[in-house]
Amino acid sequence: MIAALGNLLKGIVDYAGLFPPADLKMNRAVEIFTADRQGTYHKWLQHFIVPAERIGELDSLRTASTIDTHWTLSVLVGGGETLRDWHAAVESGLAAVDSSRRRHAPDTITVLEIALPTAMAADTASFVQAIDEIEARISNTLLADCDLFFETTTSPSHRRALAEVLCDRQTRASRVGLKLRTGGRTPSYFPSVSQLSENIQLCHSLQIPWKATAGLHHPLPHACPQIGATMHGFLNLLFAVVLLEAKLLSGECLEDLLADRNAEHFTFSESSLAWEGMTADLSQIQAGRERFISFGSCSFAEPVEDLAQLGLLPKQSDMHDS
Repeated sequence: MIAALGNLLKGIVDYAGLFPPADLKMNRAVEIFTADRQGTYHKWLQHFIVPAERIGELDSLRTASTIDTHWTLSVLVGGGETLRDWHAAVESGLAAVDSSRRRHAPDTITVLEIALPTAMAADTASFVQAIDEIEARISNTLLADCDLFFETTTSPSHRRALAEVLCDRQTRASRVGLKLRTGGRTPSYFPSVSQLSENIQLCHSLQIPWKATAGLHHPLPHACPQIGATMHGFLNLLFAVVLLEAKLLSGECLEDLLADRNAEHFTFSESSLAWEGMTADLSQIQAGRERFISFGSCSFAEPVEDLAQLGLLPKQSDMHDS
């Protein structure tokens, strides 16, 4: 495998087989993730994503199964429409997560993905209060060292207010960053190229880490007739972040890169990647990946198979179909 490609994709996928459109049963999702972790491209996998309310189900499966489930988890907590709903969801979710971590290896749960309430005011004080509550709730527990990624509504004012608060939290020992939605069940969940460009530049300008969720199954933009939307390409996002962090990409070119469907424009060597004459070396690739951490996908096979179709990987692999 080309070294620059391997570095670019290391730990890029958080496996979300429990979520749409896969919607797998817990035992099947665990089987697939375990098999993929033993495959050729296992280094590209990072966490198994599980909702907090299903952590007990996963624990029971671990206890009863001989499958190796000694891998890291990213756990979803929070959500709801009102602050009252959110407080209740956070409390019950964190209680379940904390209980699980006491029963299993202390490094099993490494990330908390926290959905903020939809009715939350788009002001700094509200976001400060919410984040303070989360950090206070986990401060004296085994979850204190978890990375925290917060998701707010799709409103630009919400995102910016939250991002500015997260910018002030970068002194925290573990990562605290933004979770951005890049797809979903309907076209409304897919940001436009312009909106995605704004989000990437927001995280870059405030120097906060971020992860993405949904809609990034394909390396390059892909029209999906089932959803009626164009899915963004994960290679486009990765190249954009790397070149932006390396100060090689102007804001004017960012949208062009995100919309580019020409595979010949995305090239790799052992020591670099390049797009339209802009070349980033291995250290710059690493810097970009420290900004864009990972994306959640309900399939690991599909992204790998698409990379093979582009000629970036061998056509035959030991991937398992979900």
